Formats: sequence, structure tokens, C-alpha cells
Amino acid sequence: MQNIEQTVAKTFQTNLEYFSKEHPKLYKKLLILNQAIGDGSYIEKYSLEYKDTYFDIVELETQQYLYNQDSNIHAKILAKDINFKKSEGVVESFYNQNITNQQVSYYDKKTPIDGPIWASAKIINYANTLKSQNDEMKSIDKFIFSGVGLGIHLLTIQQKVNASYIFIIEDNLELFRLSLFVTPYNILAKTATLFLSVMETEYDFTKSFESFFLKAYNYNQYIKYSIFSSINIKHIKQIQAYVVSAQYLSFPYSSQLKELLKAPEYLIQGYPFLNISSTHNNDFLDDKPVLLLASGPSLGNNIQWLKENHHKFVIIAVLTTSQILYKANIKPDIIVHIDAGLKNWTSFIKDIDVKAFFKDTLILFSSVITRELVDKFDKNNAYCFETASDYKREFGIITSPSVGETTYALSLILGAKNLYLLGLDLALDPKTNLTHSKEHISSKEVKQSLDQKQEQYTDLRKSTIKIKGNFLNEVSTLPLFQTSIAGFNRFSKLYLTKQQNVYNLNNGAYLEGTIPLHVEELETKNLSTLDKKEKFDKLKKFLNSISEDKINNQDIDNLQKQLNEAQRLYDYLEEFNKNVNTSNYSIYMKSFYSLSSEFINIDKEEKEDINIVFHSYLMYVTGYIFDIFNTKNLKNTKRHLKKVNKIFVEQCKKILDLYITTMEVYLEFAEAQNKKD
Repeated sequence: MQNIEQTVAKTFQTNLEYFSKEHPKLYKKLLILNQAIGDGSYIEKYSLEYKDTYFDIVELETQQYLYNQDSNIHAKILAKDINFKKSEGVVESFYNQNITNQQVSYYDKKTPIDGPIWASAKIINYANTLKSQNDEMKSIDKFIFSGVGLGIHLLTIQQKVNASYIFIIEDNLELFRLSLFVTPYNILAKTATLFLSVMETEYDFTKSFESFFLKAYNYNQYIKYSIFSSINIKHIKQIQAYVVSAQYLSFPYSSQLKELLKAPEYLIQGYPFLNISSTHNNDFLDDKPVLLLASGPSLGNNIQWLKENHHKFVIIAVLTTSQILYKANIKPDIIVHIDAGLKNWTSFIKDIDVKAFFKDTLILFSSVITRELVDKFDKNNAYCFETASDYKREFGIITSPSVGETTYALSLILGAKNLYLLGLDLALDPKTNLTHSKEHISSKEVKQSLDQKQEQYTDLRKSTIKIKGNFLNEVSTLPLFQTSIAGFNRFSKLYLTKQQNVYNLNNGAYLEGTIPLHVEELETKNLSTLDKKEKFDKLKKFLNSISEDKINNQDIDNLQKQLNEAQRLYDYLEEFNKNVNTSNYSIYMKSFYSLSSEFINIDKEEKEDINIVFHSYLMYVTGYIFDIFNTKNLKNTKRHLKKVNKIFVEQCKKILDLYITTMEVYLEFAEAQNKKD
């Protein structure tokens, strides 16, 4: 027994030394817990026990055992359940797409405007012809452990799978601390790169997983996992939700490229670009209440209150609220729109005489939206800002999943001191399960499953997740909304100052930095009626003062810089294709990694737009490529390697050809315009 006590004490100390060097944030948590236990300020809830030939954990209050069996046998059972099949116990990092030969031919002749799989359809199609989900992998490169217990199964499973990258999740710090007496994490770290999420907030958990996910992302196609107990499946569902809503899938390279090729049009044509690089002081908004309107269920639920009180606020609304506001005869002071791909934007202004109804309304639009929509509004009332590109140098950009949180960021940047949010629920209506106000074209009821078991797939718009509510302890949301919540919280950290107050009037998600407030509690009697024309004139004067409508030499230099980088990559790709060895997989992959590093400009902190596009593109397609050659019993590897390389190079050239040709035209027009001015 004395030898066992010495062994566990030594293992614990060795683990602490390892964490102090390799995972200092986690080490600090463990150190604080150790000190608290030592001085009696924290009363332990669990105790480590040695029983005959194995360790177990006992909950002191109930005397219940965590394992209640031989923990070594438990580890072997978990390891036995792990296999190399692509169809079991995996998180997938792609959308299942059955691309036909006919579709490949269609997309080969098109541009990014025609669909998200332009320049990837042929790769996906070829990969699908060579493999299926019933196949086994040659190797498991990434592995997730959800729930640690004493950690014994970590080493047992790793001996079987030999993963290169491991993500370990544990909610309970005290339990994790006990695992340090039994499991030598320093030994595990010699076999794989470890990523740990121990007692983290949802935000920190997402950031930890993101670090794991982005590392060696070419191995993400199928990520295997093991859960310690049924309760730990919740983290796998969180991860599935993160993956399906990740930007490279929800806002793919083709959408990015489409937006980047659209943005210079407004710059050259003299539309005023807003400087959103920092928060502005605005005397007019300094003492005026600002009401942000989005299309969530709370907008419709509070429309009567809005009818009675809208004239007491400066109203900033997203375009999608236009129909409900038009029917209520509420004319917003500012309209915001960012979506370049929304095919049904006409439905939001259907039957509205735009120039008459929005006569005293300013429109702030992303530089990527369709010209057809912009032309509906008076050009004198239109202001542009960048959401993907950075062509107007040092004017700043706002990147986010959707228009609601973008409008929130703009409201803070424009200097709103007292901001009220209505319709920015980012959750399902607790009573109706509707996603939006019923007038919204995308509004639908989401039926929530009572089955708490694992879902093999998480759907961006159908799977429901429980999160903290604004008024309620818990509300249901969608993975799609979760990305917007993360974006909102990020903007609070970036732009919200101590002088600004943000009041959340929605019966939806809790949003960081906001103060929950029911509309009934809002003292509107103390608010004065604001003159519509005065609001318009003062806001317009302010926006004119922080915008610029001419292209300058710095902008032209930036366009040239973007073009130069694209041309450099094209030349590098040509050289790669000329010299690459496609007869040996290992040699080829070294060259492929070098090419990928050049595409994303890995050694430079400041990336050009084309580097960002290729980063998204590589995340989208390399999983398919690597999965082909990670398929057990694949035949004719050399032939497939040669074919895959041919397709890949061909698709990359398509992207570069389109970008270079378009940017050359813009540059020529910009230089001519600058000479006129």
C-alpha cells in the first residue's frame, strides 16, 4: 500500500510539472484548487480509493462510486468499442453531398455566383466514387475524449488508435485533479499533441475546440471520439453544432470570393464608404435612445408596444424587418443589409414604394450586396461598409455570420450610448418554437426532439440546443443562431464601452454585455418624441463626416497589392505542378503542404484577400483529398494521386484566373477614376 501511495504521489507531481510547462492556464486552476483544499476553504466532494487491484472515485456525501467496477476493465471496454469505421463514433467535418457527373459538368462551366461547390464539385465527386462511409480508415489522426474519470481509458484507447492530436474534455476540475494521481498525462503527451478543455465556460470551450480543429485541419474529415458516460455526449453535440456552423461550411470560399470580387465596384463608382475602424463620438446619439430592430419572434410579439413608442427612439433596423414595419407604418431612421446571397430580398420590400417609404431613411449596406437592391434606394442616402474585403484601407471591416449582430456592432461604433435590442432573440420563441417573427420569409416552427440520445448529425437549422436565456433560465436555439450569439459576444468585447448601456428586450438568448429589460419596465413616459426629419438630417450629417466617396492612391496601391499576391500564387502553382512527384504519396504530401503554406501565406501575419479565400478553400476540400488516401484497401494509389493532383491544380487555377482577371479590370478603372479626380 505504501508503494501505491508513493506511486500516485509521484504521478501527481510529475503531472503538475508537465501542466505548468505545457498548459499553464490549466495548471493555474489546479494550483488554486490545491491551495483551497490545503487551507480548508474548499471541501472535497470526491475521494480516490484503491480497491484490491484498481482505483475508483467515491462521492463522499452519497458514498456512491463513479466506476463501481474495475476501472481497468472499464477502460478496456471503452477501447474495445472504438473501431476504424467511418460510420461509427465520428464527428464529420463536411456536408454529405452526392455530386453527380452532370453537376460536375454544370459547375465546371460556371462561376462562384452559381453555387457553393464551384471549384470543388469535381474533387467531391471523385472522392465519392472511391470511398463510402462503410469503409475503414487506415489511421485515426484526431481523437476526442469527452469525460475523463480517472483517465485510465485515455492511455488504453491511445495505444489502440495512436492518434496524432487529442482533445480532452472534463467539466469537473476536482475529478480531473484526481485523475492526475493515476494517469501520466506527460506520457500521453509523448504520443500526441494534447488540447484540453477543463472546467471552461461555453465560450472558452469553443475556443479550445477551435484550436484543436484548426490544427492539421486536413485530418478533420472523420474525427473519432469516446465518451466516458452518457452525460458526456452533450459536448459531442456541441462540437457537432460548431462544425456544421463553421465559417468554411456556412460561409464557404465561393461566397467569400464572390463578395471580394463585388466589393470594389462600389468603391470605384463613388459610393461613400463608412470609416468603422473605431468607435465614434456622436453628439446626437449621445443622449437619444436607440432601438435596434431585428426579425426575431420578440419583434412580432411586441409590435403593439412598438407602434405606440417608436417615435421616441432613433430606430436602426435590419432590412428583413421592412414588411412588418411597413404594415405598422413605422419608418426606420437607418436600414442595414449585408447578405449578398439572399435570393429572396425582394420579398422584404415587396409592394413597398421604397424611395417614398424610406425617403427619410439612411441605408447602410455591405459592399458585397447586389446592385439591384442598392438601386432601389436613393443613392444620396446610401452608405457602404466592408464585411469581407478591405479595399478602403484603414476604414475597418465587420465580419459576422448575420445582419443582426453586424447591426449591433454598427450601433456601438456609431456612438449609441443607450441601445435597446428588440427582435434579436437568437433563439426559438418559448411558446411557439418559431425562429423569427411570423412575417419573416424564413420563419418556421422547429419541432424539438424529446430524445436526448446522441444525434449522428447536427443540422444547422433543425437541431435544437439548450442555452442560457435572457429572461428564462433556459431557452432553445439552433446551431445557426449559436454562431450569431458568438459573433454578438465578440462584438461586445470589441466595441462596448463603459459609457454605453445595452438593454435586451427579447425573450430569447442571453447576450453578453446586455441588461435584461422587459418592455413593460421601460419608462417610455419619460422619453420625448423625436422629430423624424431632424433625426434624418443630423444622422446624415454625421455619416458624411465619417465617410469618404473617392478612391485614392492608397486604395489603388492596395488593389495592386492584392493582384500581385494572386499572381505570385499562380506562378507558384505552375511551378508546383511542373515539378511535383505523384508517384509517391509521402513525397507528394510534403510538396502539397508547402503549396498549402504558400496559398495561405503562412509566414506573414497580414494576409491578402486571396490567402483568406484559399484558407477556406483548403479547409473545404483537403478533407476529401486526405480521406481518399486514408481509406483502407484503396487500390491503384499512384493513379488516384495523379488524378487528384490534376483536378486540384485545375480547380485552384480556376479560382486564381477569375480573381486576377477581375482585379485587373478594377485596377484599370480605379486608376482612370483617380486621374479624373
